[in-house]
Amino acid sequence: MVGRPLTGCARLRSISPVVGVIALVALTVCLGTIVAVGVGSVEIGTESPAFGFEATAESATDRIVLEHQYGDEIDVSTIDVVVTVDGEALAVQPPVPFFQEDGFRGGPTGPFNSRADSRWGVGERAGFRLASTNAPTIDPGDEIVVSVERDGTLLGQASTVAE
Repeated sequence: MVGRPLTGCARLRSISPVVGVIALVALTVCLGTIVAVGVGSVEIGTESPAFGFEATAESATDRIVLEHQYGDEIDVSTIDVVVTVDGEALAVQPPVPFFQEDGFRGGPTGPFNSRADSRWGVGERAGFRLASTNAPTIDPGDEIVVSVERDGTLLGQASTVAE
């Protein structure tokens, strides 16, 4: 039977593997295209920039200082600063930037002062002193937590123990 031409059913059986391979390749290409389009259409959200701050607090002078340690430059007119003393929020929060506000003694330093450049860069310190009318007062050993927020989103937080 060698050398005999294929006829009828035998001819169709020899074509079936070729058609099957072509169908599998076409299916693989289609599925690959669907996955590529699906992955390409997924938007990766931008994370808010990371900021680092370090706080110091002196009970003798009621002074709190915050140093911008890393992250982008911040325009202090767009942020809120929230201070807690041993878990209790100050009665009057610092309305940065400001100068001689109720609840605070004198003007703040650095970019928290309304008369200074409002851009707060890495390495710069900003500070303020609490007035005796603001509560709670700072005592040695109190934990001071300072949060920096923009539009309700926490940009960074620093804590320290008052000296």
